[in-house]
Amino acid sequence: MDYVVRKARESDNLFIARTIAYSFQKIFSVFTKDMERMAKVFEHGIATDRFYVAEQNDEIIGVIAYGDCTGRGLKAAKDDCKKYLGFIRGLLAFRIIRSELMRPHVYPATTAYIDVLGVLPQARGKGIAKELLKEIIKDHPNYHEFILDVDSINTSAIKSYSDFGFVEFKRVPAVRFLKRCRIFMRYTEKA
Repeated sequence: MDYVVRKARESDNLFIARTIAYSFQKIFSVFTKDMERMAKVFEHGIATDRFYVAEQNDEIIGVIAYGDCTGRGLKAAKDDCKKYLGFIRGLLAFRIIRSELMRPHVYPATTAYIDVLGVLPQARGKGIAKELLKEIIKDHPNYHEFILDVDSINTSAIKSYSDFGFVEFKRVPAVRFLKRCRIFMRYTEKA
């Protein structure tokens, strides 16, 4: 392993935001092709105490954040969305981000939700996501289960999560005309 997994620091916020933007570039390209602008949308909404990073040669190459019934790992401000993405796209982006990443979780206090798990494209396939998951689970023994969701077309992530021990428990159609859905998966540590 030529990278280190550690808790995030306040000084990491811009780099975390960039990693999120570039990790989910396919999704965010609907709003902008400029991922630096997308990163600016998230820079001030990082709940650093809920993030871990994978770092290689002093560069963040992967991130993970968790949420629970008391709070979430990531948010965005409406004004930042409008400023960096334009008025119309910014309002649309804010509405989607608020719906997907800022709504309170309704799970019990013993359940953590993996709000964000992203690895830069050039760093994928090296087990970084697995190490980030291990670290968050190890550091939070008060949670009895961890939940995440993944797009049904992301077959490599689904396989990776399954290999780790996550089990699918629910599917929700994304949008009617799309032939895909969100797959919800659960990990429960064996006693």
